[in-house]
Amino acid sequence: MSRAKGTFVKRAACLLVAAALAIPFGVRGNAADSDTLYFGALEEKVAQNVKTATVTKSEFYVTGAVQASLEFSSNQYVVCDVTEGVVHFQEMLVSQGDTVKKGDPIASIYVTVDEIEKEEVRRNLDAAKNNLEDYKADTKLLLEQYKKSLNQGSDRDRRLAQISYNRLRESYKAELEKRESRIDEYVIRLAEIESLENTKTVNAPTDGVIGFTNRIRKGEVLNRWSFLCSISDPGNVRVVVEGGSDLLRYNMPVKIVQSTGNRNVELTGRVVTMKSTASSVNLMARNDIIEIYGDTSQLMPGADVSVKFDKIYVEDALIVPKNALKSDKKGQYLNVYINGFSSKRYVVVGGADSMNYWIVFGVDEGDTIILE
Repeated sequence: MSRAKGTFVKRAACLLVAAALAIPFGVRGNAADSDTLYFGALEEKVAQNVKTATVTKSEFYVTGAVQASLEFSSNQYVVCDVTEGVVHFQEMLVSQGDTVKKGDPIASIYVTVDEIEKEEVRRNLDAAKNNLEDYKADTKLLLEQYKKSLNQGSDRDRRLAQISYNRLRESYKAELEKRESRIDEYVIRLAEIESLENTKTVNAPTDGVIGFTNRIRKGEVLNRWSFLCSISDPGNVRVVVEGGSDLLRYNMPVKIVQSTGNRNVELTGRVVTMKSTASSVNLMARNDIIEIYGDTSQLMPGADVSVKFDKIYVEDALIVPKNALKSDKKGQYLNVYINGFSSKRYVVVGGADSMNYWIVFGVDEGDTIILE
């Protein structure tokens, strides 16, 4: 072979390699057999330093959430039930969300009474006791005199003495009961006044969970029936989504979450309101109602809750990382890695979460895709 001819063959081979290298990186993997064979011939010669991932199948879900409130069917108000004296508020002994039993202290108070009335009742009591003793002594003496007259004087005098004796004895019993009853009234009244002074707390009228608590300053005077807090029955509560939500459906399983301070309560439930277009508008509830399962005693009355649910759920979804999806004027696509080369595949995306895309159509499980 001449030098000129050899040079021509080398140049032709170089042009062929250059033409192969000039083919765009985004050639589709389903090209003609000749192209596939040609790429395969260069596969080992082309080093591709790219990050890849594999299309996998797994559960795919996107959660939604709406704000809601708790509705307790049984609420009882705790009020200041001290009806006399001046009641001074000290402090609340419970907080919202606390569980209490009947009789547990709710708030501390102290009561001041009318000292003039107290002293007057005490004087009246002492006077009534002294008068009773004097009455007993006087009546006993008079009865003894009548009794002596029964054996003295004429028959007429003895009959008159007997009549007087009998009348005095009967009136003595009635007057004695009357005076003793008056003493009892003074004793009871004095005990009531002293009991008011010793009243230190307002107590829970029933079992339950503390709801809304009134804000009262220390030392503030409480009026009769002043509201202190509410007690709710934790065994009968439901969740209400005010105004309803288009995302909630009848019998949909949901999670009820309440986070207040360091307390985090999570329960399950289901939607019990129906929004079927077949139903009359007049029969549809304006609010969505959710039935709660499990122990509701830890839910705090008066505090909002979040209702969480699966907005999208696919059991066997094709999943790709978010940084693998690209887009151009034609749509969204993935670069599938085939034998060291990229094949551009346009795809249909079903949804996205914080890290991945759900691919409805365009790739298969096990495909290797190029990341950014």
